[in-house]
Amino acid sequence: MNNSDHKTIYKFADHLFRESHGKMIALLSVKFGYQQIDNIVDAVQEAFEVALNEWKYKGIPNNSFAWLIQVSKNKLINKIKRDAVGNQIILQFDTEDLQLDPDEAEDSLIRLLVYFSKINLSDRNKLIIALFYLCGFGYVEISHALMLSIEAIKKIIGRSKSLIKDFAVQYEDYDLKVLQNEMPYLLHVLYLMFNEGFKSSRKNGSIHHDLCFESIRLAILLKNYQQESCELNAIIALFFFHVARFPARMHNDIWISMEHQDRTLWDKNLIAEGFAYLNRIDLKKNKLNKYYLEALIASVHLSAVNYKKTNWQLLSKLYTQLTLLEPTIAVQINKIIVESNYLPIAGLIEKINNFEPDLNEFLKFPFYTTLAHLYEKNKMNQLASKYYLRALLHTKNHFDRDYIQQKIAQIGQSQGII
Repeated sequence: MNNSDHKTIYKFADHLFRESHGKMIALLSVKFGYQQIDNIVDAVQEAFEVALNEWKYKGIPNNSFAWLIQVSKNKLINKIKRDAVGNQIILQFDTEDLQLDPDEAEDSLIRLLVYFSKINLSDRNKLIIALFYLCGFGYVEISHALMLSIEAIKKIIGRSKSLIKDFAVQYEDYDLKVLQNEMPYLLHVLYLMFNEGFKSSRKNGSIHHDLCFESIRLAILLKNYQQESCELNAIIALFFFHVARFPARMHNDIWISMEHQDRTLWDKNLIAEGFAYLNRIDLKKNKLNKYYLEALIASVHLSAVNYKKTNWQLLSKLYTQLTLLEPTIAVQINKIIVESNYLPIAGLIEKINNFEPDLNEFLKFPFYTTLAHLYEKNKMNQLASKYYLRALLHTKNHFDRDYIQQKIAQIGQSQGII
């Protein structure tokens, strides 16, 4: 097998990991018990390692998910038996006879998410364990998603392991037809999962399509249990609106800003799908929520015939509403970017500078990039270059770095420097 074939295998395995990791862990957890989750994670990881080694020479099996499940099951059984012997425990069930039906994976995934939601942990820590165990996020990805240090993430996951196991003893399975109380948690997991796909925090990551489409698939799966959820319909609409722009978001491995995207590349079918979900929402029966507002914001961008004719005043009003629900610096920065298309720039520069004392490491890149953008729009190119260079110090991956370097080069060319 040549290098090209090896790359294909690795690419497929990465895709399969994102698509199957959570389902495998969930299915095995439901069958073997939630208290086995650490052994299950190890068994799934080992199954993927076996797959990489074997598939290079034997080829990819027709039903790769079933193949991975079977290997994971065998690995897990060996671990359970070793633990039982080491602890002088008599197994209470015949592990060999347990049947794993891949068709049950979807239901198992929701069940494991609900299990996590019931554990006596803070909302933040519940999100962390869901992202780690079910979404397959690494420490860096979770750190980026929740703006916490990697060391903090490691400690939280380590401390949570015993709680996850202990809770299994008292937990009774839950009726998935009554998920109202769990919906905020479930939707937050999907939202963070989608965001990581939309703009990867990996060093060599850009758009991770698999994560985005897996988020959509899981959100639609939730509709089996919560048909009339305003937040669920809104988040699905939001996801469709965002993925519709994927064909235009990059060119030659460089980010393309909304202003310069080729709108003819936007997927009209996905946009229509997003509006179908958005139009199902009746605000007379539901209160305003962040997912609905974000979906409306995306819909305004997608409805404009071109960038200049975007309804910026409406977007600013929507961001004002969003700020009331989520008064974060990130939301306020996005509002300033919108307002820079119709308000005096000098006032916006003064406004955004007020945020600088409260920035954490995760906000410095969008902050300095936006500040540089404002100076560039105001024809203050030296200051624009200065802050683009400062943003460069806080890039997390090479796609961000290349984008900023391109902006600096363009300013230099406009001044005749380059």
